[in-house]
Amino acid sequence: MSRFGQDDPTTFRKENFKSKKTGQQTHFAVKVLSDFIVERGMEIDILEATKDEIANLLQDFYANIRNKSQEYYKKNTLLAIRQSINRYLKENDRFFDIITDPEFTRANDNFTSLLRKTREEGKGTVTHHEAISLEDLRMLYEHPLVFNTSTPQGLLNKTIFETILYFCRRGQENLSQLKVDEFKVDSDQKGQMYVRKLTTELTKNHQGTTNEPEGSGGMMYATGTDRCPVKSFVKYLKKHNNASNRLFLHPKNSFSEQDDMWFRNEPIGQNTIKVFMKNLSKSAKLSREYTNHCIRSTCITLLDYSGFQSRHIKTISGHRNEASLSSYCYDTSDKQKKSMSDALSKCTYGTLQQTESRSVTISLSQEKTVSTFTSDENEQPIPLPVIETVSAVRNSKRQVETAPYDQISLIFGTT
Repeated sequence: MSRFGQDDPTTFRKENFKSKKTGQQTHFAVKVLSDFIVERGMEIDILEATKDEIANLLQDFYANIRNKSQEYYKKNTLLAIRQSINRYLKENDRFFDIITDPEFTRANDNFTSLLRKTREEGKGTVTHHEAISLEDLRMLYEHPLVFNTSTPQGLLNKTIFETILYFCRRGQENLSQLKVDEFKVDSDQKGQMYVRKLTTELTKNHQGTTNEPEGSGGMMYATGTDRCPVKSFVKYLKKHNNASNRLFLHPKNSFSEQDDMWFRNEPIGQNTIKVFMKNLSKSAKLSREYTNHCIRSTCITLLDYSGFQSRHIKTISGHRNEASLSSYCYDTSDKQKKSMSDALSKCTYGTLQQTESRSVTISLSQEKTVSTFTSDENEQPIPLPVIETVSAVRNSKRQVETAPYDQISLIFGTT
């Protein structure tokens, strides 16, 4: 028996170089460029053309690219198309960069003008996955069926949702492939139970190609309440079908509380996972239809609002750098904006007569505080927006002013 493998060296790199989603994006971008070449009646092969020929092609392409409805693409789509074409060329041994090389300056000037044009057309906003609002979170957890752990479907819904939330997973990345033995229920030195993930995965930001350190991921701790995520996770494993090692299985059509198994030996597929949060949004009659990735956004946003620093959040989110988190924490909540407006109104209309500032320490970290602003004794405290300030008091201790943490605690049952 041969010690070494028999893989084709000419295709090995291409087959293992990128994720499936990246491959789909690349295919889409190259097809758009190919359609443009055909419609223009050009005879050019970008894998054989010279650098100058490709630069002239892209200069024309960026000025005239449109979708099938003859409208401008959105900004994030255009950015993805340019990056994907660049990737495609490099994957095929065209070792130059269409974004940074000086030969492509005129083409990229057109691309910049294109982005400005899309902004004028109202398509210049990069689409972000919105975090689930606190009110919608409350509706999910208070709905009589959606997260009802006395039913197989409710128990499954809660387990999937909290696996994404607490481990800050991307929308559908590897979710359908998760296995039971990749998770462990354990206790810390104080005897508090928690769930942690034992294995690493091939993800968007971690392809296993560098030696850069990775965080060990999030941990889901028991809260001792009826909504405890560990309690429901343990119950789900207890009712799991032992004939399958896949974590998420389809519920049985009929059941009783006394049954040992509530789930069929039928793993949930990618298509079902894909519409998971969309279906939950409809079932719970939420204010909008959320996507799976919105759960990840919720994790990052709640941690940010609660005063955790970006360098700590990225250890569970899997981001390579802190700057990447800005796309999730790029705005303040509507409640915070209302608080800002109220504060300005009180100053503008002269109602700000007797003021005081007070800080209440919360249990997240010794360095974190929740600050509120009170205009007079008869009014309710106004939570200040999420900003970092240097205290003007004598000890000049750093404070982080955050959204009302008690509201988050009430939803997840952590008080």
